[in-house]
Amino acid sequence: MNEKILDKTQLRIGLFVMLDLPWMSHPFLTNNFKIRNQRQLSILHQLDIEQVKVDLDRSDAFSEAELDETVAFDETEPSESGDDLKSTLWAEKTERIRRLKQRRSRLNQCAKSYVQKVGMARKLMAHLRSSPAQAAEEAGELVDGMVADLTEDAETTVQLVNLKHQDENSYNHAINVSALALVLGRKLELDQGQLRLLGQGGLFHDLGHLKIPAQILMKKEPLTDPERRFYEQHPRYGAEIARQIGTLPVGVIEIIAKHHEYLDGSGYPGGLHANDLGLLTRILTVVNRYDNLCNGFGGERGLSPHQAVSRMYSKERQCYDPKVLSTFITNLGVYPPGTVVKLNDERIAVVISINADDLLKPNVLVYSEDIPSEEALVLDLIEEGIAIRESLHRSELTQTQIEYLNLSDKLSYYFQGAKGRAGR
Repeated sequence: MNEKILDKTQLRIGLFVMLDLPWMSHPFLTNNFKIRNQRQLSILHQLDIEQVKVDLDRSDAFSEAELDETVAFDETEPSESGDDLKSTLWAEKTERIRRLKQRRSRLNQCAKSYVQKVGMARKLMAHLRSSPAQAAEEAGELVDGMVADLTEDAETTVQLVNLKHQDENSYNHAINVSALALVLGRKLELDQGQLRLLGQGGLFHDLGHLKIPAQILMKKEPLTDPERRFYEQHPRYGAEIARQIGTLPVGVIEIIAKHHEYLDGSGYPGGLHANDLGLLTRILTVVNRYDNLCNGFGGERGLSPHQAVSRMYSKERQCYDPKVLSTFITNLGVYPPGTVVKLNDERIAVVISINADDLLKPNVLVYSEDIPSEEALVLDLIEEGIAIRESLHRSELTQTQIEYLNLSDKLSYYFQGAKGRAGR
C-alpha cells in the first residue's frame, strides 16, 4: 500500500482517503473511500482534523508536485451550507442502517420459515410408505406455504439458499430445489396449478435414493463404473415408488423420472432429448444442477454461486432450455445473492441483491473493521463505481469475517449423497 499523509487543504477529488476517526464521529458511510465530488470534499474540510492519510494506489494518478500543492477550495460549491451537507449525509447514513436492519429481519423471518418447511418435509417423507395419501396431501400444503412464504421475497430466499450451514441433509436439499424452482416458475409466469406440480416435483425428485445403498450415496471417492450405473437408475426407481404411492400427480412423476435428463441427450437414465422433456422438468433440471454444483463435495462440486452459474452457462448451456436458463441467470444475477466476493478495492463483501441494470454490479454488504456489524455498510456497486474482482469460497474468510457477514448461521441445502461428477 502506497500511503501518504496530506494536510486537508491538499485534498482533492480523486484521492482515496483513510480517516483515522471513530465511524460514528463523521457522516460518511465508511472511513475509507475515494473523494468523488465537491460535496464530500466540503465535509472533509469541516471535520476536526488537520491531516488525512491517503492511499495513492487506490487514488487517481497525481504527480508529487500536484499532491504537495494546496488546493484552492471553493466554498460556494456545492450550494448547500455546511450544516445542511452534514445533515443530508447523516440522514443517508441513518437510512442505510435502517434498511440493513429491515433486510436482516426479512432474512431471519425467511430462515424461520425455511426451518419449518424442512421439518414438514421430514414428516411427510416418513408418511410416504405408511400413509401415502396423507403424505401427498401434506406435500400440497407444504408447496402452497412455500409459494406464499419463500418466494414472496425472491432475493432473500436465494441468499438463504446460497449461504452454507453445517447440518445440511436430504430434506434441506429437497426444500432448496423446490424453493428455487418455485422462484423460477413465478418468473416464468406459471399458473398456480403448474407451480404446485413443480414444487411437489422438487420435494420428491430424489425419491429413488431410497433404493440406493448408503455406501454409494455416502461415498466420498469417485464411484466405480458399476456403482455409477446403479446410481443413475435412481430417477427410474423414484418414478416406480411414486406410481406405487398412487396419489402423486402424473406431472410430478414425470419430473421425478426425468430430472437428470438434458436437452442434448447427455443425461440419464434414458438419454432423452428436448422433445421428451416438458417445461416443469426443464425448470427442475436447472435448479437441481445449480444446487448440486454449489453444495456438493469434490471435483466440480462445492463451487461458489457465481462459479456455478458461470459453469452452467459457459460449459453446459446445451443441456438446458435457453429461456429457462436465461431467466434463471437474469433473476439470480451473475453474482447471486449469498455470493462472497472481493471488490476491486480489496474489500470483502457478500452479495445481498442484484442490480437489474448491470448484473456484474450487485448490491453488497461490506466487511469493515471500523463499522459495527449491526450497522454494516451496504453498497450499490453501480452508484459507487466499484467492481467485483473475484468470487470467494467461505473457507477463504477468517472467522471474524464469517461472523461479521453473518454467514455462519444461515441455511443452505446439500444432499449428503450428491458427490462426484456432473449430474450425480
